[in-house]
Amino acid sequence: MIDFLGSGALNLDLVFEIKNLEDVRSEGFNLYPGHEISGDHKTAKALMDFLHSHGVLMAQSGGGSSANTICALSRLGHRVCFVGAAGEDEAGNFILSSMKGVDYSLVKQVGRSAICIIVIEKMEMDRAMFVVPQDPEMEFLNSAVLKSVLDTRVLHFSSLVQSHGISIQIELASALGQRQILSFDPGELYATRGIEALAGILKRTDILFITEEEVKLMTGRTGNAGLEAIYPLLNENRTSQDSSGLKLFQDTGGSVIICKQGSRGATIYSPNLSMTIPAEKVLKIVDNTGAGDAFNAGFLHVMLQGASIHKCLMSGVKLAALSMSTFGRVWLDRLKA
Repeated sequence: MIDFLGSGALNLDLVFEIKNLEDVRSEGFNLYPGHEISGDHKTAKALMDFLHSHGVLMAQSGGGSSANTICALSRLGHRVCFVGAAGEDEAGNFILSSMKGVDYSLVKQVGRSAICIIVIEKMEMDRAMFVVPQDPEMEFLNSAVLKSVLDTRVLHFSSLVQSHGISIQIELASALGQRQILSFDPGELYATRGIEALAGILKRTDILFITEEEVKLMTGRTGNAGLEAIYPLLNENRTSQDSSGLKLFQDTGGSVIICKQGSRGATIYSPNLSMTIPAEKVLKIVDNTGAGDAFNAGFLHVMLQGASIHKCLMSGVKLAALSMSTFGRVWLDRLKA
């Protein structure tokens, strides 16, 4: 039995530091702090050429939201697997080699690797991201993939850039049994497609990880109004009497939304309960890329051990803070199972 099976983009992350993002925008690249956009390889090359001459390449790392979470869960001692695609190139080999402890036998190497160009504004220490998708990202649902879905306790999704990614993940989610758990972090790229486009995944989702900005993008509403618009779509079969026996669902009475609020911490929402926990103080933020993915890993790690809501949130903010202490996935070396 696998503890966690991940699905989402697999990227080569290139982290650049630049004095001012306004300089990037003046060259026609629509990058803003805290936001993520997608494009093609030609635009990515032009952006990298500009950044090499006007900024500093700080790090190169394997990336992708779900992959970051799955790699962290592996370091925390869980049996994990990933399904998806990486490039049939040097970058693809690097991406897979960075997934220490992860069973990636179901990752198909084909085409050119996905690239995520992360631009950090030196003064603000916040990042903007430009993503070029894998081509193709994922186009196969064979018997081995579907067997891995049936063999996992938790299936964890993040976005695939290409338009057919949602339909593929709906098929994966549909294969889950009632006792299995689906956690979903749509990210900005999926959130911009709107709540109707994501309904097929949301209706099977037990744990939704989302930010305030993504709630607004997905629903056109802010605050509790946005959360209340999303919640009815979540897995209505998940109740306090669910067969998983996990304390999280017993406490909430059903599926949950975890709204990640950056420096203000995180709030867990369900009709029966709402709880907010502050962020853990970080003395020096080096790179906040992937902090939300680290939060997901911390939360899911103790959730599967039967922890309470409060302990799940505490574990999430602790790992998020740790992840911001260095670039890329280097922080994983500090984790102990």
